[in-house]
Amino acid sequence: MMIKDFKPSERVTKVEYELLFYVDAGGGYAFPCDENGNVQLDKMNPYAQENYKYCMENPEKFPYWFNHKHKNSWSYREPASGICHCGERIPLINEYCGACECPNCGQWWNMSGDELNPPERWEDYGDVIDYEY
Repeated sequence: MMIKDFKPSERVTKVEYELLFYVDAGGGYAFPCDENGNVQLDKMNPYAQENYKYCMENPEKFPYWFNHKHKNSWSYREPASGICHCGERIPLINEYCGACECPNCGQWWNMSGDELNPPERWEDYGDVIDYEY
């Protein structure tokens, strides 16, 4: 039987921006912002708010970069996933011999979303594992 609501693996790219205030080449401050350089003060903790206000009120303290917006981006692969019989959405990852176990109910699945018997019931024929369906 196949897993429900199978979602294939996909490449995800994340982008974040931050305002940088460098004191020197080895240190300074960084604050998360949007792509236009706007900082959301209400989402910062009080200490970060104080530091941001200090930076904005003292540009002479940051001779290298004052209020410089920097873009960080990275990519990663989100694993395939599906919904187990028990209703839990699980990532289909190579946990053991190309298969994974549902943490909620213990059902085993291969990375394509096919239901498997637990590993203790797999029979070993040399290099080939016979999955009983």
